[in-house]
Amino acid sequence: MEEYKPYLMWDNSDKDGHAETIIDYVISWCLRCTKYPFIKEIKPILYRYCIFMLCKLLDRLQEMDNIEIEDVRVWKQERYVDLWIEVDLKNADREEKHAILIENKYYSLVHDNQLKRYRDIFEEYYRDKGKYQPNNQYLHYALISCLYPNNPHYDFLKDAASKDGYTLYHLYDLTDPSLNYKESESDIFNELFIRGWV
Repeated sequence: MEEYKPYLMWDNSDKDGHAETIIDYVISWCLRCTKYPFIKEIKPILYRYCIFMLCKLLDRLQEMDNIEIEDVRVWKQERYVDLWIEVDLKNADREEKHAILIENKYYSLVHDNQLKRYRDIFEEYYRDKGKYQPNNQYLHYALISCLYPNNPHYDFLKDAASKDGYTLYHLYDLTDPSLNYKESESDIFNELFIRGWV
């Protein structure tokens, strides 16, 4: 008998429901997993996927094996931003503080100057706190979509992201290709990133 497992993200609905919210929760969880050494010990495949995701968003893949994550704080729907993330890390002997703004669009498009408005809110917050200067290496902007480059709307998203200083990622861009889609020790991670439902 052939084994069948239902997809987490697909059912009989005509609409996607609150798919972006589910993606936000899982990405938040993945990023927060990177700060727990015991996850690295007991779930090394999951940890590798999670640290890859975080380092990709920080544009630090080359340093991934040398970075020590001290803390990751994530807020969902903070000031309308899908995911607002702060990361404290140590790279060699240097301590760094980063902030990441993630807008998750699943299959939809951006609208009403949305990316610029969110970036302005984000930068104003850190400018007022005196923590970071806008446009420095410690502020990061990501637009995550499930649209593939062959989708007619993909170029629209890419142009919108580029215009407002965001990096556009397909959801699967956040998965470490060196693991060749090997299943992790987490069914939830595997459901969203490994099983190929997009």
